[in-house]
This record gives sequence, C-alpha cells and structure tokens, in this order.
Amino acid sequence: MNRTYVITGSASGIGAATARRLSLAGARVIGVDLRAADVIADLATEAGRAALVEGVARLSGGAIDAVIANAGGGPIETMLQLNFFGAVATLQGLRPMLAKSAAPRAVAVSSISSVRQHPSGLVGACLAMDERAAVAAGSRVYEGMADPALVSLAFYGAAKKALQRWCRKAAPSADWAGAGITLNVVALGIYDTPAAAYLLEDPERRAAMAELSPLRGSYPGRPETAGALLAWLASAENTQMTGQVLFADGGFECRAHEEMD
Repeated sequence: MNRTYVITGSASGIGAATARRLSLAGARVIGVDLRAADVIADLATEAGRAALVEGVARLSGGAIDAVIANAGGGPIETMLQLNFFGAVATLQGLRPMLAKSAAPRAVAVSSISSVRQHPSGLVGACLAMDERAAVAAGSRVYEGMADPALVSLAFYGAAKKALQRWCRKAAPSADWAGAGITLNVVALGIYDTPAAAYLLEDPERRAAMAELSPLRGSYPGRPETAGALLAWLASAENTQMTGQVLFADGGFECRAHEEMD
C-alpha cells in the first residue's frame, strides 16, 4: 500500500488501532497527538493547528493521500475548540496536501452524542465559524447548567453535530468533490477505549448501556472494528461514498430516532 495517512488522536484508542491497521497493511502513517506521536499538536489552539500543518508538510513532503480527523473529547473548557474548530482546521489545513493525491480521502470522527438535544444556538454558533463567539455562547450555557457532566456531554454533542453538518455541506463543494476528495463522517457509539473508562469500569453503568444497544453482543465496540471502517473510507477503494454520516454504534442511533418519532 503506497499511501500516506494522517491520523489525529493517534496515541491511543481508536486512533492508535487505526494507525496499527494501516501500518500493518504497508501504509505510511503520520500520527498527531498531544504526546507519543510524529507531530505533537494541541488542536484546541491556533498554535497547535499551525503545528499540525507544518509538521505534516515537513514529514510528508507536502503531499498526503488521506486524513482521519479523529482527535476529540477533552475538558469542558476546550470542548468546542477541539471537537469542532480543531477538526475543521485539520481538514481545511490539510486539504491542499490531499489534493495532490491520485485518490484523496478524508474522514472525520463524530459520536452518537450528536443525536441528543443540544443547547439552543450552540450548533449554529459553531457553524458561523466564529470561534470566540461560539466559546462565549458556550460559557453562557455553562453558567445556566448545574451538572458539569451534563454540560460536557451537551458541548460534545453540539460540537459533533456541527462537525457533521459542516462536512455534509463541504463534501459536494468544488474544494472537496471538485478536487476528487471524498469527505465522510463516522459517528461512533461506546467503544472500549480509555476515553470510555468512566462508563465501562462501573458495572451498573456498563450494564445499563448494554441494555440500550439493540445489536446483541455489540457493546462495547472494539477499537479495531472502528479502525477497519475508518481505514476503508480513507482507502483508494472508496470511489463513490462522500458526504455521508455513518453511525457505527450498535444501533443506538436507530433506537434514538425511533423514540423521537
């Protein structure tokens, strides 16, 4: 496999599993993370986003074949900055290098949290592409909510919903489809990663979440299975699929929509 992939959030969990799969298949992988990566960058900051582009350009020679924008999560204080603005900056910043490939592919990682109800105006504030205004809107929401855990989940879901909508709008544009670049989103459920430890290490929470999954035996997901889907979407084999949001979540999204209907 003579392809170069960039994976953000590559040091652990699904990013690490995807990097291993691609490396074993013979691809060159440029990992980006806060630690233990080829490029060290904090994508919640403007400086980190610039470091991402500079580092990838230096290591790749200015041309890559695929990007998997997987970095996410984080504390409440930088939830919107990382999960929406950092992801979009990753995709936009690396797009010129993707355009040099014969089979350029881009994938963004979202979450089942995107189907939840979100604080009014937060998704729109992100999509307006005014980071300061969006963070200010988030601060006002934070002041009105008492439970930090609910605030974190609300911010995370809003950021991921905005990311999905941004990708859907960008995918058919001249910059992406017009340049032959596929752009898709994978929205994941609960996977057995360090980020989900707070759920999986509590027997009661783990059992309760398992009951919510319609697909028997699917909870929690394995990072390797998510990596297989991400790797295919970012491969040269994916010649037709673009602008799609694929839920790899054991059926959570189907059930959520059924309940809302």
